[in-house]
Amino acid sequence: MFTIQFKLLCLQKAEWMTTTCNHALYAIIDVFTQYFDILNDILLDELLSQLFWCVQQDNEQLARSGTNCLENLVISNGEKFSNTVWDKVCHCMMQIFNSTIPEKLSTWKPEGYEEPPNSPRPDPDDVQEHQVRDGSPVNGETSPEKKDQLQRTGSIHSVHSISSVTSTESKGNKSQYTKTVADQKLFTSILIKCVVQLELIQSIDSILFFPATSRHEDEENMKAVQDGSFNSAFLTSSEKDDPGMYRYLSVDQLFLLLNCLEQSHRFAKKFNTNNAQRELLRNAGFKGKSKPNLLKQETSSLACLLRVLFKMYSDEKRQEFWPKIQQKLISVCKEALEYFLTLESDSHRDTWKSLIVLLLSKMLKMNEQRFKVHASNHYSQLCEVMLFDLKWEQRAILRSFFVRTGKVFSIVCDS
Repeated sequence: MFTIQFKLLCLQKAEWMTTTCNHALYAIIDVFTQYFDILNDILLDELLSQLFWCVQQDNEQLARSGTNCLENLVISNGEKFSNTVWDKVCHCMMQIFNSTIPEKLSTWKPEGYEEPPNSPRPDPDDVQEHQVRDGSPVNGETSPEKKDQLQRTGSIHSVHSISSVTSTESKGNKSQYTKTVADQKLFTSILIKCVVQLELIQSIDSILFFPATSRHEDEENMKAVQDGSFNSAFLTSSEKDDPGMYRYLSVDQLFLLLNCLEQSHRFAKKFNTNNAQRELLRNAGFKGKSKPNLLKQETSSLACLLRVLFKMYSDEKRQEFWPKIQQKLISVCKEALEYFLTLESDSHRDTWKSLIVLLLSKMLKMNEQRFKVHASNHYSQLCEVMLFDLKWEQRAILRSFFVRTGKVFSIVCDS
């Protein structure tokens, strides 16, 4: 009964979707969590279906709330999930990923458009991302109505509106195309899909590792760069606190999520290097006078992908899968470094600072045998990375990598 009324009201009144409907969604998750043992077998399938329906709507607030509620549902109840329930949850996430990849962002063309003979070269000055926060908590303060909700600690995606899927203002307005009503509707729908992608990436990270854990890890990595303390052994999952839901998922379920993250990352980087399409969208007024980019999707999806792979690679309970995990990890790192070497813009490379630090810090924490395997696979690429004008943190950790490489392969004497 509620589902039918819920959808009918949403379709009839957009304002209701962002107020009463939004609050009701969080309340449903709270009630389901409180009576999980009773309601699990009765309502879980319907609840997942409801949340999936929410993210399909062309309403930013409702779409984001649907993703956030899914995260809250899993974090609050994941310890009680059976393997079958985890299959359903992972499948729901995969459906959301697949249905919200903004494919039309790369294919849209204005009416009567003809492909120019020569596409313009990338404009490095237009790549730097400009993030906008619209009426959201920025000083750690949360509105009263949100305090009782399980909030995403440290997430910057949850305060992003569709205005964040853009880059800096262009040097001049070259627009010769007037948006139609149909164009505007399509653009809004595309922007919402971009927001949902970011939200879901952060949700997976928060679900697997618990909210704010990855942010704290990045802070620790930066501190290690400053101290030069990368000589500790690669910790196994049994040796450190693990508050997230990672340990409850099977290898197949984790690889399903990894494939979603990889698909999202590849789409984003393909769009970010398609300067002609980005210029076309800017001239069409896709988002004001800004050239759109998916830099945050490109970097956050890869960061989560790397964290999960490195986590599996150190998990002694999954030793039988280590060869498969190692092969995948080497492949992902190699593809990432190859892409980094093709970037022509300093500002674009700057967005990869934490990624380079994450990748190398994980390698430097490996035991000698594993370090040899990965260093030999990525040595040539990392030599090429040195040619760029890098940030100090990147230079420092590259130095640590080459110093250890010299010792491990007996290139230099210990003395």
